[in-house]
Amino acid sequence: MTSQDPTMPAALPGEPDASLLGQAQSRTELGRMTLHEERANIEVVRGGAGSVSVLRRVVEREELVPVQLVRETLEITVQDGQGLVTLNGEALEPGRTYEVVVREERAEVTKQIYALSDVVLSKQSRTVTHEEAVTLRRETLDVRDPHGLTRELAIVDEDLR
Repeated sequence: MTSQDPTMPAALPGEPDASLLGQAQSRTELGRMTLHEERANIEVVRGGAGSVSVLRRVVEREELVPVQLVRETLEITVQDGQGLVTLNGEALEPGRTYEVVVREERAEVTKQIYALSDVVLSKQSRTVTHEEAVTLRRETLDVRDPHGLTRELAIVDEDLR
């Protein structure tokens, strides 16, 4: 601690002691050192997690659909002693019954397409917060003084210029 001259005003906090201003000081810079630190740069890389194929396929099935068809026939029965009866130039035998198809229905299949269901395909993006653990390093200055030579020095404003 220095003794102060009573005629000198007391130093304000942050100002050097007036008694130190009169001392001659010499400071020589020996070198400079830059300390570094790592900082994380995170890039978002878009990659495919997989893929799907969307196909429209036709599946066939066979169904038995019951249809009632009408058939109209003409029955010809020849009786004995009635005379000669011919069909398409052939003589019909007496006592027998013959059948001639007059009208016959047959099934004619047509197909119609009906909407079975509507399917909506959509794509959705969700943003989620993901925390990535990163170990970052920083350089620090470590001064070792095994002999205890370190002392606090008052810095004068003029020395900083």
